[in-house]
Amino acid sequence: MTRASRIIDAHAMLGDETYLALDAVELLRRMDAAGVEIAIARPMGAGLVVDHRAGNDLTLSASPRIRGLATINPWWGRAGLEELARCRDLGAVGLYLDPLRQGFFPTEPVAFPVYERAAEYDWPIMFRTGTYVFADVLAVVEIARKFPTVNFIAGFGGYADMWFEIGAAIGNVPNLYLDASMLWSDGILEIINQHGAERVLFGSAEPRSRYEVSLRTLDRLELSAETREAIYHGNASRLFKV
Repeated sequence: MTRASRIIDAHAMLGDETYLALDAVELLRRMDAAGVEIAIARPMGAGLVVDHRAGNDLTLSASPRIRGLATINPWWGRAGLEELARCRDLGAVGLYLDPLRQGFFPTEPVAFPVYERAAEYDWPIMFRTGTYVFADVLAVVEIARKFPTVNFIAGFGGYADMWFEIGAAIGNVPNLYLDASMLWSDGILEIINQHGAERVLFGSAEPRSRYEVSLRTLDRLELSAETREAIYHGNASRLFKV
């Protein structure tokens, strides 16, 4: 089956944590094997939770074909904003936040300066979603309403605990998008049918999942050529400006 003229992976991870590990060389090998042109990557492990500078450097120096989402803990305050400025100068294309691992609620005021900085840089913000209570999809909806000029992406699509909330959540705010990396075919198709293909991004969740899985999941849907182009690369190209 012809997939699309280009494939942009909107959600890959670099680093090491417990049972997962992926470096830039291996990610590029997997991208080549799957026909993926560009991957949008964010840190995992210590680079996500505590050593943000190291995690950001890992993704931002990986390869011209691997574009980085910067991350910081909102509790860093001014130091975090300074790190985001450094990442902008190094070519970051967006912001990744994991409220569960970084210890904050999306609606807490401590995070608002971070959202404001992302708005200033015209960055999309991807949240890890799908695990109670910190990674609540509905909290991201509330923030998307408060910051209507910022594009938000529900990372992992609410998997595993909140996938059933995604359809209604996306319908409530026009600036919320779905990372489809961990969802199954019928769930993705429901979003497409209800809200349009322009709200869905292809993601692999490498190394948590695999390109073979995420690509076959979309293949099963027998999408039109126009829809495939939007999901596989058009939407990511627009949001991340790659």
